[in-house]
Amino acid sequence: MTSGKIVIALGLVVAAVLLETTVFEQIQPFGYAPALGMLAVIAVARYLDPEPVLFVAFSGGFLEDLLGGSPLGLWASTFTIVAYITLKIRDREIAGPLVVLAGVFGLTVIGQFTYAVLGTLFGQGIIDRPGFIWHLLVPALYNVILAYPVFWLTRAAIRPQERTWAT
Repeated sequence: MTSGKIVIALGLVVAAVLLETTVFEQIQPFGYAPALGMLAVIAVARYLDPEPVLFVAFSGGFLEDLLGGSPLGLWASTFTIVAYITLKIRDREIAGPLVVLAGVFGLTVIGQFTYAVLGTLFGQGIIDRPGFIWHLLVPALYNVILAYPVFWLTRAAIRPQERTWAT
């Protein structure tokens, strides 16, 4: 694993977090924003070794904590947990776009739920808010919609020499 790929992966996650905390903070279709940083972590976790993935995930989550105004460590912990789960299931992946999209949906729901539980434990009261279930499901649906372009960009940036039938 070269350090260049790690820097590229970190750049992709940072760009996704910046888009999420700036653009999608202002423009929220249906009142919810996609979890773009989490989607970038899932995409990066498919192509890097475990240690760099966890570093990139924690760094991206920490940046989201700093920019998003949540207590430090909530998003960092959440991104790291999602990256760890992605690492555990990526080798068991069954080929097919529907399975990948179902995985993105499930991992995003797990991440959003983890953030809600941790936030509630740290006094944010996220689980008690009205419409809590929509805060889990709608960002996951947005991530499913955005999965193909994010995965394509990640593969093109991290492994540009790979050519498949899809490219």
